[in-house]
Amino acid sequence: MKIRWNATLNFLIFLAVLLVVAGFQTTLWFQFFGNAAPAPLLWLNLIVYMTLYRKPYPAIFTIYAMGAILLIFTAMPLKMMLFSLLILFVLVYGIKSRVFWSGSGYYTIMCGFSAVAYHLIYFCLSMVLEKNPASFEFVDRLVQMILTPVFALPMYWVLAKIDKVTTDEFVHEPGGFDL
Repeated sequence: MKIRWNATLNFLIFLAVLLVVAGFQTTLWFQFFGNAAPAPLLWLNLIVYMTLYRKPYPAIFTIYAMGAILLIFTAMPLKMMLFSLLILFVLVYGIKSRVFWSGSGYYTIMCGFSAVAYHLIYFCLSMVLEKNPASFEFVDRLVQMILTPVFALPMYWVLAKIDKVTTDEFVHEPGGFDL
């Protein structure tokens, strides 16, 4: 059964998933674990999925829409959010255009890479663009870099299932070596 407005439905469902994972990350995580461990960047896994499994222009549009929604959950300025997401998109898309294979293993690897890259991008941009740059907080950032790819596998299954239901075909355009 084909869904008539599949692209719009897919977009809206992914925005709803973003709200759920960002809500979980900002509220429920701390209810369960307190301040013992910082929350993983679950929304980042969604950004990576959009970068890997969408064409460039729809991916950028969707990522910027997600960035605007994420501003609700953070005190980060708009310029920091959009620049960080754009640089991260360019890095991940650049790697994808060289080496890409479909599946959860590649997605998990790219989520791990993106977690490290995002923290470096954010820290460097903060030093350049803000009057009061972000603190380094090595342990918290390291824990987030480790926990973010741990949640990538279950998220991949959910996101791929959403794509399977709401799109006609699984979108990917490999470049470079297709493994």
